[in-house]
Amino acid sequence: MAVMVLSGLVGLLLELFGAGLPASTWTGLLTDDAGRSAVVAGMVLLLLGNLAFWVAALVLSIVVIVRARRGSRLWIGGVLAIAPVLLGLLFSIDVSGDLDTLPDGVVLVARLLDVIGVLAVEGLRAASIVLLVLGLREVRAARRESGIVGSR
Repeated sequence: MAVMVLSGLVGLLLELFGAGLPASTWTGLLTDDAGRSAVVAGMVLLLLGNLAFWVAALVLSIVVIVRARRGSRLWIGGVLAIAPVLLGLLFSIDVSGDLDTLPDGVVLVARLLDVIGVLAVEGLRAASIVLLVLGLREVRAARRESGIVGSR
């Protein structure tokens, strides 16, 4: 989950700061065969890595929700870890086409909604990390007090 939060924030920063780079930076890199291959290979690796982390986080969150006591910090953390996935399936805002042809106000609102959406998802993920860590501490403390080590 922490890697997913960091990758989302890095992607947001690249989007915000990459928009200010001149077009010659991108076109020069993409016209060269070696540069184009490197960009495509990098994008494929990032997408596959992100997908692997997403699937792992989803499976582990489901296991936590099924195994944890309902209402505990661990259970709430698992629910919050799944919430961005469900929100992404239920709600989506997409502005397609060339944003530069739209009025400046519409472009600003579209970009602000995108940034707010990314920050909301990352906030849910960060909150789930905190609650999962606190829940794990509770479980470990309870096991230490009961004297049961290594049992389910």
